[in-house]
Amino acid sequence: MDAVEHPLDVRTLALLLDNRIAAIRIPGFASVDECRAFAAAARAGNIRHYSVGRRIGYIGMAQYEYRWDRPKSDFFEAVPAAAADLQQVCARSFDAVQRLIDRLQAVWPHPVGIAREEAGPYFAGIVRFASEGVDLHADWAPLNAPHYAIGRIDAQLGWNFFAEELAEGGITIVHNAPWSPPVAAGEIPRSYGLDRAIVAGAPSMSYRPTAGDVVLFNTRNPHEVSGGPAGGNAERISIGSFVGRLPDGQLVLWS
Repeated sequence: MDAVEHPLDVRTLALLLDNRIAAIRIPGFASVDECRAFAAAARAGNIRHYSVGRRIGYIGMAQYEYRWDRPKSDFFEAVPAAAADLQQVCARSFDAVQRLIDRLQAVWPHPVGIAREEAGPYFAGIVRFASEGVDLHADWAPLNAPHYAIGRIDAQLGWNFFAEELAEGGITIVHNAPWSPPVAAGEIPRSYGLDRAIVAGAPSMSYRPTAGDVVLFNTRNPHEVSGGPAGGNAERISIGSFVGRLPDGQLVLWS
């Protein structure tokens, strides 16, 4: 994996899915006015917070929250309310998820769309306020969500559109050490707050969250986000989801 950001095309997207390059950046994904509108709409939205050490606000939902000893029906029943919360943000700004799908579909030869099962569609497009940073973690559906359809993917990316950036901090660091923990039968391994020993000596790359841009990277690689200064006027406001490649080449999105 190199440490260079590449433009989006069919070749670089395939290489990123195969963990051969570090990141893809789509500059100018949204205009300055769209960024301002999105940030304002997000601040006015239904913001909740994760139960983790560093305070992370969000709008929408994460499939991760439903993986522990809960029936899949709980997840699919929660999707409509999360989608409605996101739609309130989109209605006051723009639909970043659909725009991203359109950009991927323009270069990818197979269908691109929201993941779904017989029970219904997944949710895709979680808005986050992560100015305090995010601890070391990895996202890999075959281990995070083995009982869901997304557990059949063979590659996984994450994308984030940044509506507002911090004056300093907020840097994403991606470690090229694909997450392959020991797995006990019937258990789902912990993937957040990982031991730093798993990335010791691994090459890494960092990218800055520039407002208006989208960045994609391979989420099986452990990654973290540095915090910004306390009391700043700006926040690290983003929206994103995962992009998984199914065995038939389809790309599916979920959060």
